[in-house]
Amino acid sequence: MAPSPIRFRGLSGARALYDGARVEECARLETIDVTLTARTGHIRLHGKGDEVRTVPLPSAAREQLAAWLTERGLQAGPLWPGQRGPLSASGITQVVPAIGDDAGLPGLRPHRIRHTYATRLRESGADPAQIQALLGHSSIETSARYFRVGAAEQAAVVDQTSSRKCLFLNAGVASSW
Repeated sequence: MAPSPIRFRGLSGARALYDGARVEECARLETIDVTLTARTGHIRLHGKGDEVRTVPLPSAAREQLAAWLTERGLQAGPLWPGQRGPLSASGITQVVPAIGDDAGLPGLRPHRIRHTYATRLRESGADPAQIQALLGHSSIETSARYFRVGAAEQAAVVDQTSSRKCLFLNAGVASSW
């Protein structure tokens, strides 16, 4: 059974959140803000303080947005129309928990999706300036919160580092300790 138009809309909206958009930025998206080709794509987000940033879309996001645009139609207007106008930030906030429940992620919230995106960027090697640009943070300090590591991550780094061959230990220096 094919997903309903409302489900398509919700999934593509959640996907935009996962690509770094704030709820308010998702609500402001118009079809003209989405550029998709076979190999590339991006969304233009209108953020806080009338700042505009362009965020590249990975292939999975391009596929979901393309499916939504096929369902929605390509006419100009809000990317997520509702029965009484564009889907608002409040509407998006209400749709996301239902998507989370369907995915086995109860209690999912829009900002959690955005936070997960930033964390995945960090885990993949993005530096703070890249995360700042992709999330639209005005301050590098705001992006720095994603670079705090937990105890498990610290332990993994220590294990990885200590498992490497240490020249002075192999040279017999450790025997005098």
